[in-house]
Amino acid sequence: MNTGKLGEEVVAQWISERGGKILARRWRWQRGEIDLIAIDRDILLFIEVKTRNRSNLDADGLLAITPQKQAKIVSTAQLFLVKHPHLADYPCRFDVAIVRHQAPTRAIPVSGGCANVGNPLHSMTDLDSGECLLLLDYLAGAFDAG
Repeated sequence: MNTGKLGEEVVAQWISERGGKILARRWRWQRGEIDLIAIDRDILLFIEVKTRNRSNLDADGLLAITPQKQAKIVSTAQLFLVKHPHLADYPCRFDVAIVRHQAPTRAIPVSGGCANVGNPLHSMTDLDSGECLLLLDYLAGAFDAG
């Protein structure tokens, strides 16, 4: 599994464990994609997942959420709602999840997850590759549809 998919998986696990329901992964339409779409507490979530290594130059992916990227996510979300009109009455929110990836040589497996780096919201070790993924931050309502 590639790093981006692993990052999305750790976020999906966290949402599910908190009672949310994943509706779609990597939903694509035309030129847009939404990493995860979920319902949590009667709110429809459109989630952009940014998975980065420790040494990155874009603030763990935050700088990659440009106004243009936000607009593309919003327009893709609108198309999702056109394709799924039964969900159109849900209030919508645009969230960003920040995931840290550690290569197997740097990951230290521990019971229940990865080595503690700060205080992650959730962690996961891929059993096939030994890669460690840490959900560092979850920004609910990171941007508006506006």
